[in-house]
Amino acid sequence: MARLWRGRIFGVTWLLYAGFYLCRKNYAVAQPVIMKEFGWDEAGVGIIVTAYLTVYAIGQFLNGILGDRFSARRIIAAGLALSVLANVLFGWTASIGVMAFLWGLNGFGQSSGWPGIVKTLSAWFGVRERGRVMAWWSTCYQIGEVVSSALAAWLISPGVVAAFNGALQATGRAWQYAFWVPALALAGIGAVFFWGQRNSPEDAGISGPASPRPAAKPARRRGDSVRSEPGIVLEVLGDRYIWTLGSVYFCVKFVRYAFMFWLSTYLVTVLGFRPDKAGYMNIVLPLAGFLGAVAGGYASDYLFGSRRAPVSAVMLVGLAGAIFFYSRVAGDAWMGPLGLALIGFMTFGPDTLVSATSAMDFGSRRGAATAAGFINGCGSVGAAIQGVLVGYLAHRAGWQAVFSLLIVLSLVAAAIQATMWNARGKN
Repeated sequence: MARLWRGRIFGVTWLLYAGFYLCRKNYAVAQPVIMKEFGWDEAGVGIIVTAYLTVYAIGQFLNGILGDRFSARRIIAAGLALSVLANVLFGWTASIGVMAFLWGLNGFGQSSGWPGIVKTLSAWFGVRERGRVMAWWSTCYQIGEVVSSALAAWLISPGVVAAFNGALQATGRAWQYAFWVPALALAGIGAVFFWGQRNSPEDAGISGPASPRPAAKPARRRGDSVRSEPGIVLEVLGDRYIWTLGSVYFCVKFVRYAFMFWLSTYLVTVLGFRPDKAGYMNIVLPLAGFLGAVAGGYASDYLFGSRRAPVSAVMLVGLAGAIFFYSRVAGDAWMGPLGLALIGFMTFGPDTLVSATSAMDFGSRRGAATAAGFINGCGSVGAAIQGVLVGYLAHRAGWQAVFSLLIVLSLVAAAIQATMWNARGKN
């Protein structure tokens, strides 16, 4: 019974977080089309990116605390509904200000997913297995990014747009379908999640790996005594490793989101790709990231005794080298995709180890949502800053300046992560 429940929780949480990307990555793919339609430059649309990421960062901090205080299930439900609504409305707007507002709302809704899911998983899986479990689970946001990029690229392709417009008797529609269709899909995925999810083994009537006491005790099932303790936040934020991980993730997420939100624009405006073709090229990063996340998780469990920092630090140095390589060969038909694959492999390994596995390890079951929210919130601050900074640098100094900045941040993250070389987590 316990094994079946763990598989079910793994499956529905994996599906939900992959689904969140349908309503997140779609904007990055559609951005070049939006820029062309309204005549906006990189600095202008950077406001939309930053609005999303700024509110997402705030939401990570708030939803992390709320996830430990209240039911993760309820927090996720509210966030999912907000994300769906924002995507539906986004397709009806035509100004940077309104788009920034709606995409900011989407950011807050999206921010409910990570802390709530990490909180759920920390209750179902123990510290000695988290490296490999989270390695496979974290493939959800690589696969989610692949599917969302491919879907959005397909939805903005000329043939599909013409077919939709004809069927709906619409005119002037192009990029809007990349928001409406994913919103509908996410709503369906949310229904599956709420059917299958339980906050903890105790809520399912079984014992958990980190808490072997009988699960049927009413007080424990409600979780009130655990989730209502105000000391959890202070306990988590008093751990210096949580702050170290937050600093590392600030740099990692800056780099990762720079590629997530700007790769299509770079490929279209600099290398001359067609927008839908550029969207398909986005798939290379998360596909290679799938392998990086799995390799990093297994290496941390089996080669370093559940120590995550050594693997993360080494891969971050590799990330700096991969970005340098790509900046020199981006226009080559074969070397360009290879460079993107190396970036994806070296990015998603540390991303998973820092934001998910280490958050569970050092936040423990009691404070996993707070730890995940804080670490991911720090990362989202970096991601928010890159929205404006990358757009400004690209517009004023060119894309080579952007690549140089990303290389420096990768090396800084590696140096900070190395200070935790011998640190181990807890249940």
